[in-house]
Amino acid sequence: MSGYVIVHEIGDRTILVYTKKNRVYAKLHGSLSEGLFRYGQSALDAVFAIFAVMEPRYIDYILDVRFSKALPDEVFKLWQEKALELGSKYPQANMVVVTDRDSPLWLQISESKGLFELHGNRMLGVFQNQEEAEAFFDKLRGFSD
Repeated sequence: MSGYVIVHEIGDRTILVYTKKNRVYAKLHGSLSEGLFRYGQSALDAVFAIFAVMEPRYIDYILDVRFSKALPDEVFKLWQEKALELGSKYPQANMVVVTDRDSPLWLQISESKGLFELHGNRMLGVFQNQEEAEAFFDKLRGFSD
């Protein structure tokens, strides 16, 4: 994770930023209560707001849900609302997901029709691991380091 700085961490749930590449990496792990979701989401909101102030052409967002359990219904509804808000508020944001195809949280996300209908053109791929996601964005943005 060279180049990244941890901006939020609770257990195995982590948000990191790589300012040189305008990149956010968020890893969810295990189950997530509403309180933990709101706490982490506040940190993620702050990260995107700081990036937006810098007026970048793009913000790349890697969401790693490989080891996440399905979210309780009420927490997943909050997640959907925040995902739609993020997509609307930050049109320069593009996202990829790191997951196993049968990850419980990915199955919830992939069935979220509203998200894909409104922002599907900025959901750029699904990858098996973080290295593949990083390589994708690096190639897309012309980074060679």
